[in-house]
Amino acid sequence: MWPPGATRYSLIYIIECKSYNKRVPVDDIEEFYGKIQQVGGVNVKGIFISNSPLQEGAFNIAESVGMMVIQGESAQDYNITLHKTSKNWKTGRQDSLPFIIATSNSEILGEGERLIERLIDKEIVEIFRENNDSKSVLYNIDKLTKEDIENHAMQILESINPKIISEAYPLSVKQLENFLREREEVKLVDFVDNDSLLGWCDIKASTIGINKLVVGSGRHLFILAHEYGHFHLHQKLQIGQNSYDQFSDSEYNFRKNSHDLKNPKNWIEWQANYFASSLLLPKPQFLARLWKTQDSLQLRRGKYYLDDQFHNRQDFMELTKKMAYFFNVTKTSIIYKMYDMELLINNSKLKSIGQLISEYQDDLFPKN
Repeated sequence: MWPPGATRYSLIYIIECKSYNKRVPVDDIEEFYGKIQQVGGVNVKGIFISNSPLQEGAFNIAESVGMMVIQGESAQDYNITLHKTSKNWKTGRQDSLPFIIATSNSEILGEGERLIERLIDKEIVEIFRENNDSKSVLYNIDKLTKEDIENHAMQILESINPKIISEAYPLSVKQLENFLREREEVKLVDFVDNDSLLGWCDIKASTIGINKLVVGSGRHLFILAHEYGHFHLHQKLQIGQNSYDQFSDSEYNFRKNSHDLKNPKNWIEWQANYFASSLLLPKPQFLARLWKTQDSLQLRRGKYYLDDQFHNRQDFMELTKKMAYFFNVTKTSIIYKMYDMELLINNSKLKSIGQLISEYQDDLFPKN
């Protein structure tokens, strides 16, 4: 930005773009910062763009000096990993990119220049905000509702075995595997991962992988259905693995009774999870089985009111255990489904639903 009649500019934006096959090292961020400092005496704003994420040390430096950091593989596939804004000098709104530390000299900016700075910053910020908010469109993620996903699942269940719907039969691993191989022409493979990867789906190769550690466990069927959810719902998806891995996971908000969906990964994984739940625990069949199980335990049909009485919690544990056994899923899946269908009312003064579910986390992984 050159003020009228000035002999040097008073504001400069420096943008560096890098292509890496590994995480951006500390040295490169330090070098970029050093270049910025060389133009000291004026107000400098720095933006660093890379196709790879930053190392932790590099991220800390960028954050401390006020850089804007963008990581992505294309203009249609990126994530703002660091977007620190400062309050606008006049309005107090968070719409101004910060100056890089040690280069800012606000005294050389007149009021007219500040207004121009505000316009430039606002344009930059809003462009990225607009793209970031519309990532579901850019990535070809269909914003499917619960009802949409349930309809998909019911059609598939009708194709697998009509009795699953008409007579409330549970879906088995073998039935789903046969359907995937014969009707969807999906290749199923086993793999070993001792850390956290339980399953994966390669849509282009029509292949689904299941961790051998969960084969035969209460998690097997749900993971298989979850990966099938990706295969069935996300054929048009356009997002690189590198960008996908940078998005944070969603968290279940028990106050709102829903997942917080804030980024593309949240939407993608929620859709696959809800598809799996709808396929394995279709609402009418789930409710019918719940009533039958409540009858067998001499419990009142319908909503379960959980409190802190010992016998009440024992009954609830027995109820979820029997339901999980019938549908071949974990007790955690049963609790989530009951809560989603508003069939579980928590009257406990000691534990939230989230804490209750955490007690069942041991069934996320099979015991040796």
